[in-house]
This record gives sequence, C-alpha cells and structure tokens, in this order.
Amino acid sequence: LSFYPARWKNFLEDAKGACRAQHALENPFPALVKDSPGSIAEALLAVLVQWDEAGKQFEPGYWPGHKPDMAKLLYEDLSTWRSELKKNVVVIASTIPGLVPPSNIPPQERASWVEGAAAGLKAGSKFLRDGVDEQGKTRNFANPALRDAIITFMYTGPYRIVRRHPDIFSKQLPLSCLALVCAAFVCVLDGLIKNGSGQSFPKFTAKEYGPTYKSALKSLQDIMKDPYHGPKLVEQLQSAACCKVDGDEAPHNVDIEIVLD
Repeated sequence: LSFYPARWKNFLEDAKGACRAQHALENPFPALVKDSPGSIAEALLAVLVQWDEAGKQFEPGYWPGHKPDMAKLLYEDLSTWRSELKKNVVVIASTIPGLVPPSNIPPQERASWVEGAAAGLKAGSKFLRDGVDEQGKTRNFANPALRDAIITFMYTGPYRIVRRHPDIFSKQLPLSCLALVCAAFVCVLDGLIKNGSGQSFPKFTAKEYGPTYKSALKSLQDIMKDPYHGPKLVEQLQSAACCKVDGDEAPHNVDIEIVLD
C-alpha cells in the first residue's frame, strides 16, 4: 500500500472495507485465480465508480495499469481479515465454560484437559448448540459464544462490516456470516485439540476451512426449511442484528452436524 500516493491509499482502504463486506455476504473464501477477475475486481470497480460519482480526484498514472496489483492487494487483505476473525474467536473461546479447566485440575494437566474438552466440543458439532428450548428441542447454532464473536467482530470494532450494508444487517444476520464464524470456531478448536495451551492455531484458509464454511452454510439453509427450527433460527439471527449498526499438518475438513428433533 505504501507504493500508492495519498488519494489512492484512501481509495484502497475504502475498497478493502467494501471487499470484506461483499465477500462476507457472498463468499469469504474466494480462489485467487478463479475469483479475482470476478468478485474482487467487482468490488474494486464499484468503489471506483462511487468515488468518481462523488467527484473525487486521483493522482494520474495508476489506473488501469495497476488494477491487477490492486485486486491482489484486496485478495490478500481478505486473508488478513479472516485471520483477525480467528484471533477474535481465540479470545472468546478461552472463556467458554466447556473449555475452561476446573480449579481442581493441576496446572501441568490443564493443557491435556483442554485438548480433550476441545475434541468433545468439536465432535458432532456440539460447540454450536446451547441445550434445548422450552419444548425440549435442540437449540442449534445458539451457543452464546457465536453471538459474541459476531457482535465484537462484524458489528463493532475496526473490522465491522455492517456499516457497508445497514439495510441487510439491521434486519438480521446473514447466514453466510454465521457460517463463517462457525468455521472460525472449528479452526480454533482444531488448534486446541493439538495444543491445549493455545500457543498455536491452524491458518484460517480456503483450503482447510472453505469446506467447513460450506457445510455450515448448508446446515443453516436446511434449518431454515424446518417448520419448527427455522423460525427459531430467524429469531436468533434477528437477535444478533439488535446490535447498533455503526499449521504443519492440514486439519481435517469438518461437516457441521445439526439436530432437527
């Protein structure tokens, strides 16, 4: 980014925000070769048009000659954005009751305890649930930690994307955003299963966690079709929207499991 003069720097910062929001809604794991000419270039051009319509001026000599470089910069920023989401989830995961060792566990055994607890939460996608409702039905995708991650990362903080689409996010959280956060939790759980002290975590990349994201999204879409669990999920998505709009070894891909009882 330091290569560009002041006005182009401001433009690219604006384009980063637009690109993050667009891909959060459509595809948070775009492939560089396949998608860069499409989705990323689309976001780049959309912001360029906005700036042009607003009468903003640019330093000459950078467009369209540096368009491919700008698209690559936005693509790399998406990777940084996903990494920041993972860091956010790491902090929140450390407070989940099921991952906090009881006081009677000796210090030297705490890491091992966390590894076992993380494996238990990941198995069958238990980490997504929050018990049962008043009818004794499973509360899928209702773990309060998911909502905490969504609000602190997508609705507040430096990476908040809701301001780009307040018309969407003020009504209810998009399924794609919840699916992305779920995939980030799987990534963090994978790290804790291998290292209970939380010293290292896998990279949150398309190769390792793109399939997990797609599985979570499909599960959410299946729930929406269910006559009982669908309306319950909508309530959860609307609840999230109540916030003011302002490794060495590749982990195994995870299929997200739901219970439509």
